[in-house]
Amino acid sequence: MHAYDEAASMMLLSLSFTWKVLAPYSGTLAVLGTVLYVLSFSLGAGPVPALLLPEIFASRIRAKAVALSLGMHWIMNFFIGLYFLSVVTKFGISTVYLGFASVCLLAVMYIAGNVVETKGRSLEDIERELSPAV
Repeated sequence: MHAYDEAASMMLLSLSFTWKVLAPYSGTLAVLGTVLYVLSFSLGAGPVPALLLPEIFASRIRAKAVALSLGMHWIMNFFIGLYFLSVVTKFGISTVYLGFASVCLLAVMYIAGNVVETKGRSLEDIERELSPAV
């Protein structure tokens, strides 16, 4: 599962609340979209920070960089959870889910262009590829 799946489930959630033609099915579509999002996130992008970060930092700074990165990750999760209902009240649920879908699509584009394949490679090989040429 990829961030495309997450974006699609966010779009499904947004459309279920926006399109009047879907009003009779909005509850079912909302539950389906939420379940699909949680499933795709858990199998896709959810564990990526904890798995990818140790592979992309140089050995000499790995522990501190991973701790800082994952710490920021959880702080941002906290703030999203803290302000979610306020943002929904201000902008509406459909707009919020469209925003989440947009972030998922931007993540796909960033990852496709900037994240190197690490499968089957040693940490030294990955570090050489990510280091600027001298």
